[in-house]
Amino acid sequence: MTTPSDIYRLTTGAFPARYHDGTQLEGPVYGAQLMFTGPDAAIEVVGKKITPYMFGHPTDNTAFAALIENYESSILKQSRKLRKAPDDRVVFTGVWYHIDFSVEPRFEPYVIHVVSNGGNVSTSRYMLEMFDYDYPGEGFKGWLALEVTSPAAICNVLKSEAAKVSRVREMSHETAGFKPLQGAIWYPADDNDEEDLPIIVSKLFTVTASDQQPDYDPDVFAPEASDPLREEFSEALTEASEKIQITSRLADAFKAIWAEKASDADRQWMLREMSQTVFGVFQGELVIRAERSGPITLTDLANSSTATGSWFQVRNGDDIHEALFSAFDDDDRCQRDDVVLKERQGPAAEGAPECLLETEWIQRGPSTAVRYLAIGPEPRLSW
Repeated sequence: MTTPSDIYRLTTGAFPARYHDGTQLEGPVYGAQLMFTGPDAAIEVVGKKITPYMFGHPTDNTAFAALIENYESSILKQSRKLRKAPDDRVVFTGVWYHIDFSVEPRFEPYVIHVVSNGGNVSTSRYMLEMFDYDYPGEGFKGWLALEVTSPAAICNVLKSEAAKVSRVREMSHETAGFKPLQGAIWYPADDNDEEDLPIIVSKLFTVTASDQQPDYDPDVFAPEASDPLREEFSEALTEASEKIQITSRLADAFKAIWAEKASDADRQWMLREMSQTVFGVFQGELVIRAERSGPITLTDLANSSTATGSWFQVRNGDDIHEALFSAFDDDDRCQRDDVVLKERQGPAAEGAPECLLETEWIQRGPSTAVRYLAIGPEPRLSW
């Protein structure tokens, strides 16, 4: 079902021969487990040696090492229970879940591999309480009886279903800008009477680095640049990015979308595309991103500066909460709650980082006020 080279990443196992040669007459039954967003990660246990993996390779990630140190005894205890022989290798495979700057990172396992000395791999669903945040069965979306029998058709149907079940949280705001769920992992039902069915991984997108947008599956997410204006802008943006300069072609493509005849959706799409490049918009003009000073609107800051986000702070009466950092999103880039940030005067206030820019306190109710801060020591995700 799974080869030793596949165990450090979340991968779909191999279907038995009868599913390939057409002799399988009935479709299988699978159940969906929602899958958090994050790079593939694994914990390998050989004897008493524990090795963390990320993106399929051993990692020296300090946050991952700290987690393993904290749960070492629990990891070793569960590994001993899973081994069938003393020299078996146990690998817990899942994702490194950290997309919120204000929440501690954690390892989310989904699959257990036990590898014998001869290379045979036994694979099963992770249903343990090895970590104190484990809740076996949480995020399980029920069973689905399939009518198709070819491996390709099965995987296609399950990927389509994964898009449906994971979309329930698609609109959630995550501070790092990633969708909270990247798909689903499918486990064969115990009553399939087929013990050799593989676990199937349905990823709708793949993360490659914490400072890059994920690679979306074109079979699930239709390309947004499907009209002439968008297609021309995409090509012009790629060309200008290679030259690292505002070309006349990019300027013309920008004006064509920024003009009144273009839709708000087109402008939002364009600003989102440029957010991952050195290009931006400042007071309606196409610019190269740079450090900015105040006074400046949050929109202009999001669209034209090298900053990747801002802090948001709440005050309830005399109680001032700690400021929380969020990556710039479509709302920030599209003037949906525009505010003006000015250069900070005096020392940083209670619960706030050392930022260059901040707004005044803005009343949001009889005893509640909020403010934005920007240009400071931005936090980073742990991967």
